[in-house]
Amino acid sequence: MIVTIDPAERFPEYVPWLVPILAREKIAGPVTHVRDGDTIEVGGHAIRFGSLDCAELGTPAGQRAKTEMQRLVRGQSLACHLNGRRSYDRWIGSCTLPDGRDLAGVMIAQGACRRYW
Repeated sequence: MIVTIDPAERFPEYVPWLVPILAREKIAGPVTHVRDGDTIEVGGHAIRFGSLDCAELGTPAGQRAKTEMQRLVRGQSLACHLNGRRSYDRWIGSCTLPDGRDLAGVMIAQGACRRYW
């Protein structure tokens, strides 16, 4: 069995130059809804971060992750890159804050969530 890891999906904060090259679609705009710690909505698109694994929303850790995501994106306009894959009704991708930081990378660095493997 061969396992491959897409570095632009799993480690976007380390290869930011690669993310837009491999993206199938780019979306930019304000966050209209935070579903939980690893899913937001931008421009009518639900985006699931491919590199992020947060606790389930019904748990205290999951609520903390959602609250932290809300804090990070409040009033921000994001640039998001989608890789063309879907998980349920969500597109898989990554988003950057206006200062260029990868949003999922910030959530991981702050301990709000873990890296998705």
